[in-house]
Amino acid sequence: MVKLTYEQCQQLFDLNALLTQSLEERVVLQNLMAAAMGLVKRADTVIIYEWNEEGYLTFSAGMGVEQSSIRKVKFRAGESITGRAFQERRIYNVSLDHAKNYMTNMSKKNAAAFQRAVDFKTVQSVLAAPLVYQENCIGVLVVDNFDAPGDIFTEEETLIIKILANQAAIALTNSRLYKELEQRNNDLLTIQNMHHTFSNILLEGSGIGQIVHVLNRLLTQPVTYEETVDKANSAFPIISSNETLGYFRLPQTYESYSNIERVAIEQAANVVVLELIKQNNLFERENKLQEELFLKLLDGTWDHQFTYYSKFNKLTKFSTVACLLVEGKKEPLWLQDSLVSKERILRKLEQALHVADRDAIVFHRGFTVFVLVPDTATHANSKVKQLLRRIFPDTEVVAGIGRKVPVSQIGDSYREANDAIQLAKKSRDQQIIRYEDLGFERLWHGTDQGALTQYISDQIGPLINGDPVDYETLKTYIQLNGRHKETAESLCIHPNTLSYRLRKIEDLLSVDLRVQKDFLKLMTAFDILDYLPNIIVPNTK
Repeated sequence: MVKLTYEQCQQLFDLNALLTQSLEERVVLQNLMAAAMGLVKRADTVIIYEWNEEGYLTFSAGMGVEQSSIRKVKFRAGESITGRAFQERRIYNVSLDHAKNYMTNMSKKNAAAFQRAVDFKTVQSVLAAPLVYQENCIGVLVVDNFDAPGDIFTEEETLIIKILANQAAIALTNSRLYKELEQRNNDLLTIQNMHHTFSNILLEGSGIGQIVHVLNRLLTQPVTYEETVDKANSAFPIISSNETLGYFRLPQTYESYSNIERVAIEQAANVVVLELIKQNNLFERENKLQEELFLKLLDGTWDHQFTYYSKFNKLTKFSTVACLLVEGKKEPLWLQDSLVSKERILRKLEQALHVADRDAIVFHRGFTVFVLVPDTATHANSKVKQLLRRIFPDTEVVAGIGRKVPVSQIGDSYREANDAIQLAKKSRDQQIIRYEDLGFERLWHGTDQGALTQYISDQIGPLINGDPVDYETLKTYIQLNGRHKETAESLCIHPNTLSYRLRKIEDLLSVDLRVQKDFLKLMTAFDILDYLPNIIVPNTK
């Protein structure tokens, strides 16, 4: 049975006391190194390797080695004597010949780094003990002898290293736990400070820009907030109730950040959600006020609220105003259950309109956008169409524009805009209709649709149900106001062919295209047809 001397036992007892006095890993390792060198007289180097998350045993502390070189050594489990002791969880005590044999599977890179670390000395004997705590191996304690040729380390020395390894495993585990707790406590304090900072931004109403500024400072990297992104691989989505409200554009992937940095990103995203909800509530309140004031205008009421609300009060300085209505032709302009869709669309439309007219007032009732402008002369149909296409690239949009009227008569312009937009919904090819440009259409809008359908049937019914070529021929002839040569050129046919077709059509419809009354009836029928989309016309393509 191996027995230790009283002095050795006292040294081990003193070491144990030292290890319990500090939880700082650096101090623990220094005490272990010093004890190993003092208790094992043949020890020329003492090294502790720790197992890392990447799956390697790497240098943690040591004495008697050149540290810049030994830090480059990365042992796999089972590699060399150190890797074997770790993998098999048993002590290796080997002399020169066995040591060389066990070290043959050491990688060239590790072998070269190790040789430089020990100044190219030859190992005479090696003692490697695994650091095991509660069946978990966390590293290896290695003692090398270079200067004293001979046999393996003694049983007494082996027992000392075994005891030191056990103490080291316990001390390092405690040190790690302490470090983790300390880090966790620091993280909690950091998170608490972040929460306090972001909460203050929200309470102060500093906006999303300040939230992003603070996040930039926390990550020490440039971050931007964007409502939409083309590529989402480096963008962090800001989500509320399954709706993506925006993104943080990050310089690297979210997964590559540390845990505390991820918390910062997530907290910033949560505060952005709250800020957007607050902004949306303010937007809805403002829109409700504008809607109520508009209804008062329709009733001819003008009270003190207009004075206090600058947007509507400025109407008083204009002699005329016009109403513009915008809707989706087949579907709403925004998502009904979306938090931000409606607000963003209206804000974008308002900004676009303000480029041409800073005094335009934009609000909504239901799914209809209302625009009050003091002068629509600059808002030609083509410009309005371009604007709507830019704001609603993926939605079929229609618009109706009422006449310019005195502010007190805004109700008239609204009713005209409403009639115009209803006609635009029915139109096959007109997206925007200005009421003042309407002719007979003003009368059709108030006429029973059945009567209009019957009129079309009476005038051009045989043509609609007949040869598509004849239909297209008469339609083009009517559109070109009966100009024979231009019609032939438009249809890419010979003038004689056109004459033949027109005579055929006259016989079919029992009309004379040279008679103004007959020509007017047909023109009216085609005009009405444009506003009755439910009637199927021949496909001439």
